[in-house]
Amino acid sequence: MKKTYINGHIFVGDSEDHFANGMIVENGRIKWIGNDPVPEGETIDLQGQTVLPGLIDCHTHPKYIADALHGVACTPPNVNSIKEMQEALRKSPAYGKGEDVWIEGWGFDETKLAEHRSPNRDDLDAVSTTQPIFIYRSDCHSSVGNSKALELAGIDENTPDPVGGKIERFADGRPTGFMREVAASQLLIRAKSAQSYEGDVQNMVKSSEHYLANGLVAIGEMMGRMKPYTSLKLYQDAIKGGFAPKASIYYVFDEIDPEKGLQPSGDAKLRVAGIKVFMDGSISGETAFNADPYPSGKMGVSLTSKEKLTRAVNMARENKLQLAVHAMGDQAIQTVIDVTKDLDPWLDEMPSVRIEHASLMSDEMFTEIAHSKMKYALVTQPIFFFAEVESYRHYLNAEQFKLAYRVKTMLNSKAMLGLSSDAPCTPWAEPDSPFYSIYAAVTRKAANGDVVNANEAITVPQAVLGYTRDGAKIGGFDDNGTLEAGKAADFVILNKDIFTVPHDELQTVRVKETWMAGEKVFEN
Repeated sequence: MKKTYINGHIFVGDSEDHFANGMIVENGRIKWIGNDPVPEGETIDLQGQTVLPGLIDCHTHPKYIADALHGVACTPPNVNSIKEMQEALRKSPAYGKGEDVWIEGWGFDETKLAEHRSPNRDDLDAVSTTQPIFIYRSDCHSSVGNSKALELAGIDENTPDPVGGKIERFADGRPTGFMREVAASQLLIRAKSAQSYEGDVQNMVKSSEHYLANGLVAIGEMMGRMKPYTSLKLYQDAIKGGFAPKASIYYVFDEIDPEKGLQPSGDAKLRVAGIKVFMDGSISGETAFNADPYPSGKMGVSLTSKEKLTRAVNMARENKLQLAVHAMGDQAIQTVIDVTKDLDPWLDEMPSVRIEHASLMSDEMFTEIAHSKMKYALVTQPIFFFAEVESYRHYLNAEQFKLAYRVKTMLNSKAMLGLSSDAPCTPWAEPDSPFYSIYAAVTRKAANGDVVNANEAITVPQAVLGYTRDGAKIGGFDDNGTLEAGKAADFVILNKDIFTVPHDELQTVRVKETWMAGEKVFEN
C-alpha cells in the first residue's frame, strides 16, 4: 500500500542541509522524496513535525541492555552509596523469586559512591545468600557477584585469573566478588546465561520496545559471543519472537575458533559483520592503556599484543569482515594505527578497521591516519564525558584531558565518524538515548555543567549524521541512514525540532513515533 506524507520537516540525511516536506512510501521503501508531492494512496499530514531517518547505534550491547531493563539501575541520582544499592536490589522484581532467579543490576561507579569503593560479595550477601546477584560496573568490563553467583560460576580461592582479567581477592585469598575486566566478568556471565537461555531470548524480545522508543532501527552488537550459545542464535530466536531492530554482530576474537574462522553471513535484518578485539579497558576504571601513568601510578592494562592484533587483522581480511578494535587509551590507539596504517583496505563499501571509543587522540595520530593506506572509522561516545567527566578530570592529566573525545577533529579527519552509546556502559539512567550524545557533541557540556574541550563542538546536523548516514555506512546498514528514494522507509518523528531548539534543550528531545518499512511500530 502506498502512503504519502505531507507538510513535514524531513531531514533527508544525505547532507547537512537537505530537507523536504513530503515523501511517498510504497512496499516498505521510499519511492519519492521532495517538496509538495502529488498524493498517492493514503495521505498522512505531518503537521510540520520534524522527521529523521531511523537512528542507528553502531556500537552498543543489546544483550546487556536487555538484562539491564529488568535489572536495577545502580546509578545516580537514585543510588549514591552501597547502602542505597542494597536497598535498590531488595526492590528488584527478581528479589525473593527463588534460588534459580538471578538478581541483576548495572551502572555503579565507585567514584560516585559515598564509600568510594566497589561493592564486594559481603555487601551483596547482605541482600541475599540464596539468590545469585550480578552487577555490572558502569564500563561493562568489570562486575561484582555475591557468594551464590561465585559458587554457581565455580569460583573460589583456588580459581586462577583468566587471561586478560583478574579475580580480586581479600588479604586471605578469598575472592571479593569483584571481577576486573571482561575476561573475568565472563566467568559470571556464562554461569548466568547457561541457566536462562529462554529468559535471555524473552528479555531481548522485550527490549525491542526500548529501542523503538529511542528511534533506534538498527544496532551494532559489539559483544558477540560463542559461549554458552552463539549471539547469532540469540538474535534469530529473538527476531522470531518480535525483536524489531536490524542488527549486525561483531564476535569477540578470543572466542572464535582459529581453525574455523568466521564468515560474514545474513541479510539486511541480521548480519555477522565483524571481529571485536579489546586493546585495553576503561579510563574510569584506570585500565585504559596510556603512555602516562594514572595518579595512582598505574599504567592501565594492555590486553592485546601487536602479534595478536595482527592475527585478528589477518582473520578479518581473509574472511572479508570488519575489524572493530576497542581502544580508549592513547597507547592502545597508537598500537592499532601502527599495526594497520600501511595495510590496504580489504572492504570496499565500509571502513575495514573501526577504532571503537578513540577516547584520547593526538594530532600526530590524526596525521598518521591522513597518510595511511587503511580506511578507518572512529566510533566514539560523547555520552562518556557527559556522564563521567569527574572520572576523566580525576584520572587524566591536563594534557591528556585536552585530547578527550575530539569529535570535531575526528569529523574533519580522513576517518569516518560514527556516534554511538556503548550502552549500558556508562553511569547514566538513559545510557542509549541518542539525544544525550547529540547534546554532548554539540554543547560539549557534561551533566554537571562542566565544559569539556569546547573547541571540539560540532553542529546539530553533523551530530545527527553521525547517528544516521554515517552510522549506517560504518555499520553496513545499506538500506538505512538516509531517506533517499530506494531506501527502507525507516524513520522517526520527533516531539521537537532538533535543528532549531536551543542547544541546552537538545537533551529533552524525544521520539514521538518510530516507523519501520512504512509501518508505525512505536508511538509515545
